[in-house]
Amino acid sequence: MFNGKGRGRTLLSLALVSVGLVAQDAEAQFKKQCMSCHTVGAGAKVGPDLKGLAERRTKDWATGFMMAPGSYLDRGDATATELLKAANGVKMPDLGITAGEAEAIWKLVDDATKAGKVIGSAGIARPVTPADIANGRLLFEGRKHFAKGAPACLSCHSASSAGFAGGGSLGPDLTAVSGKMGKGLASAIETPAFPTMQNVFAKAPLTAEEAFQVAAFLGSVSKEPPAKKDIMLPIVGLIGLVGGLQISRIVARRRFKGVRSQLKPKA
Repeated sequence: MFNGKGRGRTLLSLALVSVGLVAQDAEAQFKKQCMSCHTVGAGAKVGPDLKGLAERRTKDWATGFMMAPGSYLDRGDATATELLKAANGVKMPDLGITAGEAEAIWKLVDDATKAGKVIGSAGIARPVTPADIANGRLLFEGRKHFAKGAPACLSCHSASSAGFAGGGSLGPDLTAVSGKMGKGLASAIETPAFPTMQNVFAKAPLTAEEAFQVAAFLGSVSKEPPAKKDIMLPIVGLIGLVGGLQISRIVARRRFKGVRSQLKPKA
């Protein structure tokens, strides 16, 4: 049996452990869902640096926006509209963040601000070179493999001049994405906030250098027209299918004739 003091120490210890776990969960969630567009203390990306958030926004506004940013824009909220303009029209997606999670992220940002802790990075800041663009194209098209085995971008996306027969259609065309996301594109590629991409890259994340080079390639085509879907590829596929069926019919007919000749009684 615990005495009063022992029970008090136990409850205090459990409370401290619980607080620690909540903080760890909040930071893990921030890195998973927020860090592609935001940092705390490392500078702006697609979205603003969240350092000092409590000095600029009320808690109710910030946590509400985390949970449902689309609704703020739909009702014409002035602050949300201003943020959208600053982000070059890139909308913060509705990520399904709960009230408890928003509260934990708010506290994480506030605690990090007060402690001078930096979360995230603004990414590689050196100038883009022709070699970066060339390597980025190879990675995007799958002609050069990502270090940890991630699939080529072209398997789900298209971009102007990328690939002989165009790219996949699961994701959007990325020709103009650099113009929208600017310097935050590389970080969004490295730590994507989109659920489909998170599932794909969870076990095979891109390195900062790989993300930088893919972003460099996309930046190089950002002023070109969107990729055209190559209609010749399905046409060639259809011709091949019809041809294959025709050949199968001919082969089957010859085999059938051979079997019938063997079954005929000999005179």
